[in-house]
Amino acid sequence: MFKKIAGLFLAAAVMCSSAAITASAAEAEDDAAVAAADQSGEVSADGSSDVSANGSSEVEAGNVVKFDVKKSGWNNVKTVFCHIWKADGSGDWPDWQTKKERCKYDASTGIATYDLSKTGNTISKSDGRVYCVIFSANTGMQSYNAIMNGNCIGDTLYCTGNQLENPEDSEKKANEAKWENNPDCGPEKKITSTGKIIGSAFPEGESDVTLLATYLVAYYDDDAKTSHTQDLINELKVSPTKVMGAVTDRLNAINSPDKNKIAPAVEKILSGCTDPTTGKKVDKDQLDNAKKTGNKGSSSSSSSNGSGSASGSGSGSASGSSSNGSNGGSSSSGSGSSGSGSSSTGAVKSGVETTIVFVMAGLMVSAAGVMFLARKKREE
Repeated sequence: MFKKIAGLFLAAAVMCSSAAITASAAEAEDDAAVAAADQSGEVSADGSSDVSANGSSEVEAGNVVKFDVKKSGWNNVKTVFCHIWKADGSGDWPDWQTKKERCKYDASTGIATYDLSKTGNTISKSDGRVYCVIFSANTGMQSYNAIMNGNCIGDTLYCTGNQLENPEDSEKKANEAKWENNPDCGPEKKITSTGKIIGSAFPEGESDVTLLATYLVAYYDDDAKTSHTQDLINELKVSPTKVMGAVTDRLNAINSPDKNKIAPAVEKILSGCTDPTTGKKVDKDQLDNAKKTGNKGSSSSSSSNGSGSASGSGSGSASGSSSNGSNGGSSSSGSGSSGSGSSSTGAVKSGVETTIVFVMAGLMVSAAGVMFLARKKREE
């Protein structure tokens, strides 16, 4: 009889322990679900993080730029990306069409919204024209470089339908893009490889003078391209002497090893030009002095120095400047995943602790019951 009663107590203890384990596991799952719900991001099918509508995100706070797909005339678009970089090529920015560049796209309105915090950089309303932006889609469509400042936060970019000559490859076309409310931050102004001027907006530190200086530094030994020099001077209405000074400033800024070859070649090109600001042939002594000293001390000196690196990276390094940025983006994403993981770990830990308490309590009750029965058996 004693053995039967003891066996019943032990069976009851085992059942209590099993129930405790089941209950604590359920508790752990509930805690994990709550922890996951506390995360503000929602992971999409491709693993990218879309911001939830809890009102606390930067997207809801207005720290965004937008693109109007419908107004731009883009068809069959499913995914839109926003590529932003610093005009001077500095900093770490996300890579071309990576998850960090993915926009939140509403196909019903045609509006793609990009959360600027995904760049891993702080972009403020007070920032000047120091950024460039390109929107692109899964269809292969993309906008031409647009200049962006802090006032563009919350604004919408769209393609006008105007096709520009690609500044790097004259055989290709670029889709001109403009902001709805910031006309001073439109398509980046550049000189194409065939000597055509496209765009209207400069990043800070650049001007018509530095624009032509950049062109001449790039093509100083190409007679076909430098043959456009006088026409460009007339169209831009710039002084050849100022352009020569900007060339020297840029060569100094980039510490060009070919400075002693490029500067004299540009001087020779400019020496035969007429200055549209005076209507006279360029003064060769002034031109030579500008070649030696640059535009130091003049208002255009800061412009040329500022554009030295900017023009060197403007269109050519759009994707190059972003290659480093992807590392920062991945790091940001990683920290988010880590945070979620630690919450789930905490929930599981809590469930395990609860299980141990229940099991110990069950064993103690069982042991007490067996001891009681054993003592009673001896008394009999």
